[in-house]
Amino acid sequence: MSQNINSLEMETPGDRALTTHPVLGIIGCGNIGGRQAANFLAHGYQVYVYDINPERMAEVQHLGAMITNSCAELAACCDIIFTALPTPADVITAVLEGTQNLREGLRPGSIYIDMTTNSPETVLRLYEAMEQLGVEMLDAPINDCPVGTHSQKGMALAVLASGPISTFERVKPILQLMADQVLYCGEIGCGTRCKLIHNAVNAVAVQAVSEGITLGLAQGIALSTIWDVLRYGSFGQSAGDIHGLPYYWFSRRCDDPSQHPAFTVKLLHKDLQLAVDMADQYNVPVPHISLTVKDYEQAQQQGWSDYATTKVRCLQEERANVIAKADLPVTPSHPNPAPLEDFYQQKL
Repeated sequence: MSQNINSLEMETPGDRALTTHPVLGIIGCGNIGGRQAANFLAHGYQVYVYDINPERMAEVQHLGAMITNSCAELAACCDIIFTALPTPADVITAVLEGTQNLREGLRPGSIYIDMTTNSPETVLRLYEAMEQLGVEMLDAPINDCPVGTHSQKGMALAVLASGPISTFERVKPILQLMADQVLYCGEIGCGTRCKLIHNAVNAVAVQAVSEGITLGLAQGIALSTIWDVLRYGSFGQSAGDIHGLPYYWFSRRCDDPSQHPAFTVKLLHKDLQLAVDMADQYNVPVPHISLTVKDYEQAQQQGWSDYATTKVRCLQEERANVIAKADLPVTPSHPNPAPLEDFYQQKL
């Protein structure tokens, strides 16, 4: 039966052990927070919620969640508190600066986890504030499961957690309920940085796909045909060669022209140039493809014409002054790949 907090007498976080059954709180009952609240309830957890929109709270109240009147009130009831809010400014208001904010209700021994796709600077500010309160903290943004992808658990693809490893291990069983993969990304803020990198790479790929599809349409190719070409080819199976990176790139096989690559820099440069010429012919702007052509031109100027196409990635390594090198297994395209926990970057 759903209840309001005012009808209950609750223990403080210090009175309960996380090893038994922690009480969970979620601030923000939108797309991520609302679904995770329902998920926790389905797994038998006691869940308190707060949202500035009463209708959103009502939706999870019907499932058994207990609504609260403020972030501070929620904090006083819970062992582990999550925020899932739209912007860094929203998080600062809810946690540090708003009326009856989370900080006002937190007690030593609580754990605070921010699921927001936040800014690294905001995460660090929150972490420093939690330290002063004796509250542990992780940032753990979520890679959601959009249409076209598959989650084995039906929730999300991955949780990208970072912060003290001891805190991570304590809450890992709960994080594992939230997504197919729980990745520990390192010190505080690294999970947020990884989420921003993922979203940026995906956004570039989205634009590149858009350029390819519009280029096909401009030439009278059926939309269903060009869509099939992209999704059934290597791009659809491993966008950006993501699953083959350990073989081609991280192993540094790309640095050895004696490997006799089947597809070389000069051959792909030819294909790219032909695509740009085709786009010019049909007056279709393709800015991302055009920029990529310039990278392949530079690679050939550096004497890499007969190297594997992956060698072009080394241009970006030079710009960033890093080397991507690791001994990692090659994993096929799969909805639940093994975590790449040992990936590292070695400074030049």
